[in-house]
Amino acid sequence: MKLIVLRQANDSFGRSLRHLASVYSRTYLNALRRKVKAELVWLKENSGGGQFEDQLAHLNNGYRRLVVAPFKIVYRIEGNTVVVTDIFDARRDPKEMKG
Repeated sequence: MKLIVLRQANDSFGRSLRHLASVYSRTYLNALRRKVKAELVWLKENSGGGQFEDQLAHLNNGYRRLVVAPFKIVYRIEGNTVVVTDIFDARRDPKEMKG
């Protein structure tokens, strides 16, 4: 499988990390970043491993989610490609998810 992480997903992840920087150490944030990146590599080979995302079902695009606490990776499968549309702090309001 091919993996594409959309700019909006990278931007959302970066904003979340910057927000968390006011509370957590740089060491912890770097560990979170590595953990999310490792899960993205895993997702590339195991795209069916995530659950369907009920909050985005109305879009009929088969969105899935993979939770990497405290982050949620939202993606869809397009042929032989995993498209990551959002990576955000899962403690946020689910209505803020981008499909």
